[in-house]
Order: sequence, then structure tokens, then C-alpha cells
Amino acid sequence: MEVAVGSARGSRVGPPEFGSGATAPPLYTVRSSRPIMPWKYTDEYYRKYTRSTWNSVAKAYSGFTERLEPARLELVRRLRPERGERILDLACGPGEPAISIAGSVGETGEVLGVDLAKEMVSLARSTARAQGVDNVRFRVMDCERLRIPAATYDAAVSAYGFQIFTNPEKAAREVLRILKPGGRMSVCIWGTGARVPYLHAIVGPMLAHAEPDETGYLPTPYELGGKGEMVRFLREAGFRSASETRVAHQYRFRDPEEYLAVVLGGTPIGHSLSEEEPKIQEEVLAATRANLLRASTAGGIRLSGESVFVTARK
Repeated sequence: MEVAVGSARGSRVGPPEFGSGATAPPLYTVRSSRPIMPWKYTDEYYRKYTRSTWNSVAKAYSGFTERLEPARLELVRRLRPERGERILDLACGPGEPAISIAGSVGETGEVLGVDLAKEMVSLARSTARAQGVDNVRFRVMDCERLRIPAATYDAAVSAYGFQIFTNPEKAAREVLRILKPGGRMSVCIWGTGARVPYLHAIVGPMLAHAEPDETGYLPTPYELGGKGEMVRFLREAGFRSASETRVAHQYRFRDPEEYLAVVLGGTPIGHSLSEEEPKIQEEVLAATRANLLRASTAGGIRLSGESVFVTARK
């Protein structure tokens, strides 16, 4: 079973390339009576899968991402953008927080948002035009291979990007390269699964039907979310003065069906689940609904999600 919201860390070999016409093993191999052949991911397979699935949900993603607005505001507050600065938004999705930051840097500043998915970039450009924001640009670009000259940006920001990058180590080194001396980095990622029931209500049941590859690796949306992990990660990449803060936000839904519509329709999780056998889909959805009912209140479903905010300097 594929849950394409976790990074594919380390080098991998084996499965046919996504989109090649061959039958590739999923990122998560479902437990069943079927024989399971040993295999490992390739970075290129994961990158193509990520690009394709995020392109496919781009138009429906707004229902999911609008609920992340409080976290994005906190992220920008910690970045402290100033007038005249050049700021890079990695994995910008449909345009935020890049468009909001553009207002902070003013007419003498500039914001560039980059994303692997061209449909996300197209939506971001349309939103910026509609809002009359002309000091922000958006480009299709791999965050691990930034086509940007060295030491040209004052700051960089990423909202939930590092947990979906194929190789987050490369992305961190690229950010370090393009930042000016003393440049700032502000990142938010999800905490561990137990602290993010907002996602784990469905990811948990999906993981219950999954097996790792032959190396023991199983991608999740929570990588780098453990205490101090992202801080150590950035320090090892060459950043200094890294520190973290954890903030739990509340996410509300009318009922389980609204939750499923938002999460399955607006993220690659829905694509992953749809590829599985009907019996597996039914079991995952039944377990998810049970989790959601346990989070039911008089005002509907209420779920917590911990975000980890990390700041650092070059």
C-alpha cells in the first residue's frame, strides 16, 4: 500500500519506474497470502510517483490545505520576513505561504515558490494573479536540484515539505547553498504519528496492512518528527543555531464522511488506497471511521495534529 506523503530516504534499486507501463510494487506492500518478492525503492521511482500523485490531487487539495492555515501563519511568524528580502518557498503547493510572504517583503522584495508538481505551480500562479500579487513567482523545480545561483536568497521556508522530499538531505544542502551568509531557514513538519491523530486516524489503519521493503524501510508522513530529529538533521546538513518548538492545532470536521472526503480527495492518500483490493479498502475505511467516532464531540469530529517548527541559520 502506498502512502505517498513520506520521504523515500536512502538509495534504492529495483522497482520499474512509475509511468513506464510496467507493474511496479507499491511503496507499501500489503500483507496477504500472495508471495512477496524482495525489492527496494529507487529514488527516481519515488520522485515520479510523488510528482504524479500530487499533480492528480492539486485541484482538490484546497480543502485539505486551508485547514493548515494556522500552522502556516506560525511558520511565517517564525521566519520574520522583512521588506526588501528575497525568500524561497520550497514545496509551495498551490501558493502558500509564498503569496502571504510577498506582502511582507513589499515591492522591493521578491518571493519564489518552487514545487515538483506542475499542476500545483499552475494553481499558485493563478491565485497570485487573481490577488494582484506581482512580486511572487512560481516555478516547477525539484527542491533537491534547485536551479538557483548560490548565496542569492535571504531566507527559505517550507511548510510540510521535508517529509515528502525523496531525499531531504539533498534538499537541505541545496537550501544551504542558495542562502546568503547568515540566511534564515524556517520549516514545519508533522510530529510523530501518536501526536498527529489528524492524519493517523487513516494512516494508522493503512500501516496495519503494510510491510516494509527488503531493507526494512517503510515510509510514513512522520519522518524527522521525533524530538530533536529535525534540529539534528539541519545541523548535520551544515546549518547553525537550529531550534524547535512543537505546537498542536485542532482540526474539525462535521462527521467522518467530511474527513474522508477531504483527506482522500485532497491528498495522495486517496490514490494509494484506491490501488488496493476492495477488501483491504473496506478494512482501512472501517478502522478509520472507528477512529473518527472516538474523536467525536457534540460539535463534530475534533482531531489534534502536532506540528514541529524548526528555525536555523546558515
